Amino acid sequence: MAIPAPLGVAASGQPVVGDQATAVLTGTIAAVGPGKPFAFRGPMNLLLWTSIATALTTTAGSLTATVASGAGLAAGVAVNSVNVPPGTTYGSISGTSGTLALPVQTQPGVVQLGAAAIGGLAFTAGLLGATVSSPRLPVGTTVVQISAQPLSAPTDAPGNNTPVDFFEFAPTANGVTVTGTDAAATFTGAAIVFSGTVQLERSFDGGRTWIPCNVGAMGTLAQFSAGTPVSITFGEPERQMLYRLNCLAWASGTINYRISQTGGANESLAIGPLTNG
Repeated sequence: MAIPAPLGVAASGQPVVGDQATAVLTGTIAAVGPGKPFAFRGPMNLLLWTSIATALTTTAGSLTATVASGAGLAAGVAVNSVNVPPGTTYGSISGTSGTLALPVQTQPGVVQLGAAAIGGLAFTAGLLGATVSSPRLPVGTTVVQISAQPLSAPTDAPGNNTPVDFFEFAPTANGVTVTGTDAAATFTGAAIVFSGTVQLERSFDGGRTWIPCNVGAMGTLAQFSAGTPVSITFGEPERQMLYRLNCLAWASGTINYRISQTGGANESLAIGPLTNG
């Protein structure tokens, strides 16, 4: 949890389940006016992006997928849908139909010597026909069969002489395992933009005075009006400095935002000892 802002201007900043940040402030902007303030301190991330929501229809075993509306979509947009693996994009799209591009999947597992098999994988759905690579496998190895037996997670505990490897699977069309329509699919990418201007501001006196922030060494105002997604990292050394987003102009496109703070225990680069030893 971040440091609470003074009474009357505070906004909740609890991260959702699974979010590794210490505190998160999220919302949407679709009109001119100020957003919710919150007191952050330390390393912070700022995200601004627009998404398109439209139904996605897929067929199991096929990379061809259609959408209810292709307006604003282009090759390379990311697809967030229960119908496709996480990280999927549209490789190409014309009108309402296009071809999906599936991401490479990496999993730990063990080579079962003498059985020409890989065991201990966390999941196998959609991996049939995928090219699999690992230092312990010949180049060009593919998955030709998936066992129906449940697989346990691999371990590399002391005394276990079976080496644990990481395998990269490049799924084929079999990676799409769902036939049907996802009405809640969303799409994000550089081609999906908003029309407006959003400014990052901070207050040093509990929310009474708000000053536009700057980015870079030349004092450029932290105003974002190109409409393309924004993803930057910055830091705040003082306690009780409030931050907010202020929409100066808006014409179209719902603007999603996320400001997050990450404490030292959750940072990628830890400073100091990690244990009491």
